[in-house]
Amino acid sequence: MRPSPALPQNAGEGPGVRTVSQAELEGIGGEDQTQDQLPKKRHLCYTIQMSSSHTNTVFRKMHKGWHAVSSEQRTNALGCMMLCLVAVLYSLVTAGAQTSDSTVQFVVTSGSGFTINLIAVPEKRVPTSGNNGTLLTVEVRNPSSTTPLFSQTVNTGSGGTYSGMTVTLSQGTYDITAKGYSHLRVKKTSQSLSNNITIDFTSAASSPLLSGDVNGESGDNKVNGIDLTQIVSGLTTFNVRYDLNRDTRVNGIDLTNAVSNLNQLGAD
Repeated sequence: MRPSPALPQNAGEGPGVRTVSQAELEGIGGEDQTQDQLPKKRHLCYTIQMSSSHTNTVFRKMHKGWHAVSSEQRTNALGCMMLCLVAVLYSLVTAGAQTSDSTVQFVVTSGSGFTINLIAVPEKRVPTSGNNGTLLTVEVRNPSSTTPLFSQTVNTGSGGTYSGMTVTLSQGTYDITAKGYSHLRVKKTSQSLSNNITIDFTSAASSPLLSGDVNGESGDNKVNGIDLTQIVSGLTTFNVRYDLNRDTRVNGIDLTNAVSNLNQLGAD
């Protein structure tokens, strides 16, 4: 067998890739050589596509020779590459979702969106006027579901109101919930939500947000001995979370407010 000729690079065909004629191909391994007779090696150097009637055959120049590859083999190889890519992407996604001490939650939203206004007045604030702001977490759900379709946390104003919250869903009928910073969750069921509607969670302040849920970063939606213990600890070290009446101090009044709601549960 004659030695394989060197492969010059042609402009525009990429590094190490060029089209060869039938005559050059015969010089590579002999016209009468079959695929099995051509030397084979794993290390790929170049790819050559023939310009004769054998246009569906591709030759790979290996470290010590050439290996003919059929179009079926090329298709199979491409399929394998795609499967490998899918496997790599899957491993990256699953690795990113597995965390040891946190939960990643994806909230799926759809629709062009609309804005709503909120009223949520906390209980027993001192002073009672102009002191009703809180960190309010709002969730929009399908009726009777506890899974949020939309969730957003806002700072309500001194009157306990918030205007212009954009809900990235289609207008329709939903359950909507609100939970204050140190308060139990409240829920309004089967609300017809549309642009610029106002949702009053506290019925003109006649049913204010109940306070005392202070344990953890966002509470556990109930008032129990754990909450009372934490408020007691705040009697000597100020924490705004324990200042239930927002009079800038943690004292017996806050503890009394929590005790009045002992064993109360918020809406699911």
